[in-house]
Amino acid sequence: MPRYNRKNIDRKTNKPSPKRTEGIFDDPILNRAEQTRRDDDVIRSAQRTVYDIDYAIKWYIENEIEPQITANKNLINIPVIFSNGEKWDNVRRLGYIRDEKGMLQSPLIMIKRSSMQERDNKKGLDVNRTLSDNRIIYKTKYNKRNRYEDELFPIPTNIPTNSDKVYVIDIPKYVTVEYEMMIWCDFTTQMNDVIDQILPYGRFAWGNEQNRYETSIGNVSFETVNTTGEDRLVRATIPLTVLGTLLSEHETKIATLKKMYSVKKLVFDMVVDVNTNIFNTTIVPQQLLNASQTIAGGGSVIVNGGGSKTSVDSTTMLYLTNLTDQTATYVSATEVSITATPAQNPTTLQFAVKNEFDVYVNGQYIDKAAYTWTPDENTTQTIVFNTGTLGYDILNTDTVIVNGRWA
Repeated sequence: MPRYNRKNIDRKTNKPSPKRTEGIFDDPILNRAEQTRRDDDVIRSAQRTVYDIDYAIKWYIENEIEPQITANKNLINIPVIFSNGEKWDNVRRLGYIRDEKGMLQSPLIMIKRSSMQERDNKKGLDVNRTLSDNRIIYKTKYNKRNRYEDELFPIPTNIPTNSDKVYVIDIPKYVTVEYEMMIWCDFTTQMNDVIDQILPYGRFAWGNEQNRYETSIGNVSFETVNTTGEDRLVRATIPLTVLGTLLSEHETKIATLKKMYSVKKLVFDMVVDVNTNIFNTTIVPQQLLNASQTIAGGGSVIVNGGGSKTSVDSTTMLYLTNLTDQTATYVSATEVSITATPAQNPTTLQFAVKNEFDVYVNGQYIDKAAYTWTPDENTTQTIVFNTGTLGYDILNTDTVIVNGRWA
């Protein structure tokens, strides 16, 4: 696998080959769409560091939990500090912390980061290169290619291109950070009050604003520190497990946030081949019914049949499948009438034709050659039967039903 070109080499004395770098395979093809300048935008590079996690935990204890004790009838806020090398050395040797003047620090909460490891259920692949689809994409509506125009005084610009400004950010690393929170108080009653204030916040998201992490509280251990000639101190140790994320601004000297523009849009059309024109029959092809889920989801299907191509969307699909019955009224032995108006085809904007209706006499289907009828916009439709072809006259007691696409 080839290595990316180093950014800090001397270009005069150690100029890399433009065709190949070290490795036995060809270099990846440069994607010019990702070569977009970012010094002219106001988007901040997203990053999440170990310091952000430490700060979130400390801030939450100080500003949200706000542990307090009562001493000499006064309510005292307990200070929160992060352990450094000197403070942690005092804790290991003496069991407590002294200030610069040698005074014992009590009450006090000290936080120490113990360990950090990648989460087992979020581990990535064991490869050196970031997967191309392992990213989060954000789109912005306005960009310099799609500028807004004033309706009264249009700004003379080029024809806008249908493109979105896209920011692509890498998926962060999911880690588990272990902390030890040590609490010192003068009396057991004070320690009990502090523990009562902290324990209800287990499994909460600790942090500030967008910098929050799920935190769980482990088993609390207590001990008493007795030093000759000194006051007794009560100490409690609380383990904290924080589910955090890490994302550097630059990983392997490559920015984790990239800006690009989407210039073209790729659209796949679903084409259905049928034997006849779908507007020349009351039967909806099964191939079109199988694509009803795509149409119901807001898409469209191209129907190729009968020498024409028709785009079927949800409105057209409803027109095709909405078949209703109308009962005809006896007029004469060869004529019946219907008080109804045919539906309007949303594609051709014409009224439904004769072939989009089926006529039944006493439940028996009648061939379309046995009657004449031209559906129109009138509220009364007249059907004239050819009794010679039909073989009998229409009686007043006959039930004539017309099934089809009615308004």
